Amino acid sequence: MHVGRVTALYWPGDRDAAAALAELADRAGPWPGIIDPFDAAVRVVVVRDASRFDSLTRGRLPEWGVGAAVPHANLVIVRLVDDPRQILRHELAHLALHAAVPVVPRWFDEGYAVRAADEWNRLDALRVNWALLRGDVPTLGGLNRMLRSETAASAETSYALAATAVLLLERLGGERGLEPLITTLKSESDFDRALRTTYQLTLGQFEDRWRRDLRHRYGWVLLMSTFSAFWAVVGVLLAILWWWRRDRNRLRRAALDEGWIIPDGESDSAA
Repeated sequence: MHVGRVTALYWPGDRDAAAALAELADRAGPWPGIIDPFDAAVRVVVVRDASRFDSLTRGRLPEWGVGAAVPHANLVIVRLVDDPRQILRHELAHLALHAAVPVVPRWFDEGYAVRAADEWNRLDALRVNWALLRGDVPTLGGLNRMLRSETAASAETSYALAATAVLLLERLGGERGLEPLITTLKSESDFDRALRTTYQLTLGQFEDRWRRDLRHRYGWVLLMSTFSAFWAVVGVLLAILWWWRRDRNRLRRAALDEGWIIPDGESDSAA
């Protein structure tokens, strides 16, 4: 199936879904920070079956994978699960970024795709908060390794963390957002030198700033969890005290009932 510059490949029964995704891919854009439009011919493979998806991606993706991008071939593979439209935009963002900038760190690649697909939401913020709470904020190099995680939960956290790094770079660019950095990266493949040129920051300095920014913007859960833990302990202690007093009062009443004798003649006058 051909829709504009997009060729969609699909299996029987998925024609309508393939057509909708092809139309979306044909008009996708603009892309954050990328001036030149990404108008290359694109192939979109739409697949429903998990085993077929695994075969198409040659088993290189973990079980939680639902999309894949092959930038040098302008090819994306999308599973028809969850929200295929968002999956498609995420993968197309990889193609657009690599068309503009051939080489970027993995954390920037994935964080950019999350940002471009508008996947940053409250749930991701909570995942970041949970990572901060556990003290699991990695280095950028460690984040690259986390993005290859075999577990969905770890991967979701790492994608959220990658997004926070890209969002910080976007804020550093002011009104132009990511455009200054991406423009520099077109002629400077070394990410550290590109940061120096664009923001006058080394990669190490940016990493420190990112970690501070994480704690400032998303670390409120640390404070909330501290108060929550305190009041949880107080609540447990109050509950134990209440049960102890109720049990003690019950025993006292039982003792009084056993030892109390109503004198003759008084029972008839009791109201």
